[in-house]
Amino acid sequence: MRRVHDVDAKDHQILALLEADGRRSNSDIAKLTGLSAPTVAERIARLRDIGVIQGFTVKIDAAKVGLPVSAVIEFQPRSNRDMAAINSVINNPAVRTCYRVTGSSLLVLIVRVSSSGALQDLLDQIMPFGETKTSVILLIDIEDRPLFSDALPPIP
Repeated sequence: MRRVHDVDAKDHQILALLEADGRRSNSDIAKLTGLSAPTVAERIARLRDIGVIQGFTVKIDAAKVGLPVSAVIEFQPRSNRDMAAINSVINNPAVRTCYRVTGSSLLVLIVRVSSSGALQDLLDQIMPFGETKTSVILLIDIEDRPLFSDALPPIP
């Protein structure tokens, strides 16, 4: 079995096509990459087996389902060892993404809420556990940029 660093240019093309449309058929990918459909299926299975492909998801417009307000919250707990407090913060359903980072904060949270009032309520829930610094996201210029967009084969 290949190791992760043995992912080749054809794998990059397959990944680019799947990043653009995770529901694209193996036969369509085969046509665009010059491979056979069974070879594409084997490569996708291998990429899943070695953990390069971690799953296939649906992208949902959060604003259209009632969560139009996004914010970045930097969070520094009162103690970096207080796992109960940290877990209370990161397990809040408004937290969509959490990064553990270096610098003045331990965590950087990306949150989605229904209103500025709901954001204030969230901050009121988090602040007993530590200090926060919040920035409301006004516009998303780039989100989840595809890793392999430069490897897309020409699409006729």
